[in-house]
Amino acid sequence: MSGDARPGGGRARWFVVAVILVLAAGSVAFLFVERRSGCDDSERYTVAVTADLAPVIEGTSVSGCTEFEVVEQEPGEVSARLATDDVPDLWLPAGSWWASWAGETATGPVRTVSTPLATTPLVIAGAPGTVEPAADWQEALSDPGLVFGNPLRSGPAAGAIRAVLAEAADDPVAMGTVRPVMAPLAEREGVRDEEVPTGSTLLEETVADGGTVVSTEQQVETYRSVHKRELGIEVPATGTLLVDYPVVVTARGERHDAAAAAATALTDALHTSEGLDRLTRHGFRDGGGRPLPDGRGAGAVPVLELDDETVAEEAMNVWALQALPVRTVFAVDVSASMNRNLGDESRIELVRRAATAANEVLPGNVSAGLWFFGGGVSDYATLPNDRAEATGDYIVAAPIRRFDAVVDDGTQRDLLTSLVAQMAGTADETTALYDTILAAFRYVQDSYDPRAANSVVVVTDGADNGSAMSKDGLLAVLSNENDPSRPVRIVTIGLGEDVDTATLEQIAAATGGVSYRTSDPLDITELVLTALADRTGG
Repeated sequence: MSGDARPGGGRARWFVVAVILVLAAGSVAFLFVERRSGCDDSERYTVAVTADLAPVIEGTSVSGCTEFEVVEQEPGEVSARLATDDVPDLWLPAGSWWASWAGETATGPVRTVSTPLATTPLVIAGAPGTVEPAADWQEALSDPGLVFGNPLRSGPAAGAIRAVLAEAADDPVAMGTVRPVMAPLAEREGVRDEEVPTGSTLLEETVADGGTVVSTEQQVETYRSVHKRELGIEVPATGTLLVDYPVVVTARGERHDAAAAAATALTDALHTSEGLDRLTRHGFRDGGGRPLPDGRGAGAVPVLELDDETVAEEAMNVWALQALPVRTVFAVDVSASMNRNLGDESRIELVRRAATAANEVLPGNVSAGLWFFGGGVSDYATLPNDRAEATGDYIVAAPIRRFDAVVDDGTQRDLLTSLVAQMAGTADETTALYDTILAAFRYVQDSYDPRAANSVVVVTDGADNGSAMSKDGLLAVLSNENDPSRPVRIVTIGLGEDVDTATLEQIAAATGGVSYRTSDPLDITELVLTALADRTGG
C-alpha cells in the first residue's frame, strides 16, 4: 500500500502486528450441528466468534445439509488473520466496527451481510460495593484501579474508547479529550509481560482480585449464572455503547457465495423465537438492544453512538504507539543528492527537522536504532564506538535500544538527538538502497522481539545505483525470508519528485509494509509517527 503526503489509505493498519503477537492465545475450535439424516455430504463452514457468543451458535440448528465449525477468537485476532490466507468462512465480531477496520488490510472480501444478531451494553463491573458511579466514561476509565484490557484485541476494551469518543463527538479536537484517559491505561498495558485475558475470564479474575473491569452485561449475566453470586455494575450517567454482533462473510473465491448462503441460514435461525430465546438465556440482548426480561441486567440505558470512524482509528494509532513496544531501525539516505534543495531547504535539513520533532515526542518504551547509507558514508562523522557494523554502503550509527536506556552520560534518545543534529549529506551520489534495506531487514529479524512491532523505516530521495543486488533479487529474498510468524515490516518514505516511488512501493509491499512520498517536514514527522503506530504484519 502506498500514500502521497499525509497518510490516508493505510489509516486502519495499526493493529495487525500487535494482534499477531497474541494469535497463539486464541483458537479453540469445536463443531456444532450434527449431520442431518439424508445428508451424505454436508458442507462445513468455519465461524469465528468470541467465547461469549460461541455457546449460542453451538446450539443453533439450521436447515439443509450445513455444518459449522466454531472457532473461538477475539475480534482483533480475526482481523489479523484476514490479512493472511488463513481465514474463517464467517465472522461474528464483538463490534461491527471491526469489519470496517479489518477491510483496510484484508487480502480478501470482508462483507457484512446482516444487521446485528445480538447486542450487549458495556458496563463497569466488580464485586458488590466496589463499583463507583461515574458521570461519564472519561471519569470511569480514569479510575487507577480499573482493569481495561487490550483494545487492539478485545471488543469491550475497544468499545470503551469509542464510548469516550462518542461523548466528545461535538469536540473538534476529540483526541485531546481521549489522550489523557488512554495514557495511563496504555502505560499499564505496555509493561505487561503477557497478554491480558479477555471476556468472562478477565471478569472472573478481576472480581477474584477485588478489582473493577470494563465488561459487558452479557458477561455479568454469565458470571451470575455460573457462580450464583451477585456483581455490582454501573453505567456512566451519559449512557453506554452497545457491542453488536453482525454476520460477516470472509470466505474466499468460489466459496464466498456458498458461505453467504450459510450466513443467511444462520441469521434466519437466530431470528426465530427459539433463536432469540437462546440469545436471552445466554445474557444477550436482541439486535435492536431491547433490555433483558425479568429485570435482569442493566435495564434501559442511554445508548452512545460514534459516527466518525476516523477518530476511532486515530485513537487506536495513539494506543498502539503508547501501549505496545515498538522496535525499529531508521535507515536514512545521506548520499550527495540529499544536499539538494526541496523548496527552501535541503532534503537532509528537512529530514533533520522531522527526525528531531519525532524524537521529542516518541515515548520512552520505543526501541530504535539509526543507520546512515550512501556513498562515502564509511568516512562519515564521528560515531559511537559501539556501532554494530560499518560497510562501504551503510553505517550503524546507533544499535537498537529503548529510548530511555542509559547510554554513556545520557539516554538513547539523547544519543539519537545528537546523531540527527550531526546528520549531513556526503559528497558521493552512490546509493546502495537495496543492499542497505536487506541488511537492515535481516538485522531486525535476527534480533526479533515477539512482544514488539518490528520494522525498518527507510527515508530516501532517490533510486538505487550502487547495490550488488538487483531490485528483483531483493524482492525475491524478502519474499523468501519474510516470516509471517516473525514479521518485520519495511516502511519507505520517499522525498521529492525524483524518488523511485514504484520500486519503494514494491519493497514495502513485499513485507506487508507501506510506502509514502512527501516533501513537507511536517508530513515526514507525521509519517514517522504513523509508521511506528501502524501495526501491519507481513
